[in-house]
Amino acid sequence: MADTLFIHLSSPDPAQPVMAALLSSDGSSLRAAFPTTLEALSGTNSAATVVALVPGSEALSTVAVLPKVRSRQVRTMLPFALEEQIAGDLDQQHFAMGRPIATSGPSSGEGLHVPVIVIRRSTLDQYLEVLRSVGLDPSSMYLDESLIAAKPGDVIAWVQGEEVFLRSPAGLGIRCRAKDMPMSLDFLQSDPPFSTLGLQLVGLSDQSATDLDIEALEARFARVQVSRSDRPVLDWLVAQRSIAEPMNLLQGERKPRPRTEALILRWRWTAALAAILFALVIIDYGNTWRSAAIEESALDQTLAQAGDLSTSNGSIKPSRLRRALVDLAQVGVRDGAIISIANQGNVARVTLRNANAVEASAQALKALGWRIDSSVDDQGRAQWTLIELEVSP
Repeated sequence: MADTLFIHLSSPDPAQPVMAALLSSDGSSLRAAFPTTLEALSGTNSAATVVALVPGSEALSTVAVLPKVRSRQVRTMLPFALEEQIAGDLDQQHFAMGRPIATSGPSSGEGLHVPVIVIRRSTLDQYLEVLRSVGLDPSSMYLDESLIAAKPGDVIAWVQGEEVFLRSPAGLGIRCRAKDMPMSLDFLQSDPPFSTLGLQLVGLSDQSATDLDIEALEARFARVQVSRSDRPVLDWLVAQRSIAEPMNLLQGERKPRPRTEALILRWRWTAALAAILFALVIIDYGNTWRSAAIEESALDQTLAQAGDLSTSNGSIKPSRLRRALVDLAQVGVRDGAIISIANQGNVARVTLRNANAVEASAQALKALGWRIDSSVDDQGRAQWTLIELEVSP
């Protein structure tokens, strides 16, 4: 199993820094929460499973009350059940639902309570795009506050600047302004009463401590425990994930892509470019090989023509072309530099690729007993006429 990379985003702005934490496949911490950027994470954690956390303030968490229907009908009915709670066009909203809970009562009859998170499609897509643009394709995306697990006997208050998220022992969650917290507590409908419960204040800063009336809260709860904001909140959230069972926003049309598909999409342009370059190399190699094969065939034919050996008094004398090829090689003119060589009457005619690099070779050939008449054709190639001189034994 792969490691898991948790990324806590504060906004869909790619320039904004993020907090990240890395867990091994067995759930142990490989690296505690640290500040970073999405670009930096992309380059070092490409093999990890990505889990993204987005601000809870971006969405509406609620419960839809439905009549008892078949499971495949639940998602279809959700938008209409929540229509009065949603501002804006229903078609522009994304609905992520949790596990339906069956209910029954003497007046209402059988029905379903369905936990739902409603978030604008455009907002969700912005977060997805900013992650995928750097190659981080999340398998899960949660509201950060949904990782806060309910704790029997305590109300959890996560303080985020001027806002507070409250989680009751029964799991109900609400968001409110810090200064309105005493009044908002009444909506949690706690049983047993708050006077028998504890309150955990997490992420408290000096400013939020000013907004909250701590003395009033201490009078309302049996105990108050405070955790300051100097500790990374991401580690606290990640530690509760398995207990909280948060709702994955990536459902329905936003269902996460299989990892193989995500990797293909991530590297598709690189792979396409590599394929094009490979094809160009193969084509170039083929052209070079074909040209070399033609030249080799022509030289072989020339060598075959030049290979007729005449014998005289038991001694073997090489033909003019064979001697010309041997002497050309001796002065540094190899087969790759020779375009053609042919025997014409009493002379050997040689065409070379580059006229600029053969002057020294021409002088060396003269020392080996050749007279050379040279010229340059309209393609810049050297054309030599080699006249074999009689060399005294």
